[in-house]
Amino acid sequence: MRERGTGRDGPPPGALAAACAAPDAVATWQWDIGADILCGDARMAALYGVDPAHLRGGAPVPLLLDRIHPDDRGTVVTRIRRAAEEGGSYVVPYRLLAPGGQIRWVLSCGRCAHDAAGRPTEGRGVLIDLTGAETHPLERAAEHGLAVRRAVDDWHDPFLRRLADMLLMEIGRHLAAGGAEQSPENRWTN
Repeated sequence: MRERGTGRDGPPPGALAAACAAPDAVATWQWDIGADILCGDARMAALYGVDPAHLRGGAPVPLLLDRIHPDDRGTVVTRIRRAAEEGGSYVVPYRLLAPGGQIRWVLSCGRCAHDAAGRPTEGRGVLIDLTGAETHPLERAAEHGLAVRRAVDDWHDPFLRRLADMLLMEIGRHLAAGGAEQSPENRWTN
């Protein structure tokens, strides 16, 4: 049996909805792809264990990649690189090596844009802290959506990848909007 929040199997059940409900669980970031500099808010700085002023002004991406668990780093880099090259979105859960040796599960959701010549220019997104959350109804759907995304990655089909990302983003929107509290039957009648 894995230890909750630290195992390789994934974030704890219920983590996504509880994280979206917490006022300080969502961090925002912006990536200057050409300069390979990432700016983030104070919450992201706390998750990554870096100085908030440094991250607000822009930190080198390799510094932040060093904070990702070594077993997850390759997957994270591959997903983000693919989104930058294709000008699309990505969703990837991974572990952060937090200050003090603690391991935190996060979910990174981002979108990369291209200029008129088709060159990657910037990325924007959110980082959701999933550690220590409680179970909720939509979490199972999010976990299955992540499993679908991993399977689609193995198949290398861009269309299916976009569909899986859309599913995960829609689940995230419902969770962030408090949709986890409404049953599907009541959502359309209220």
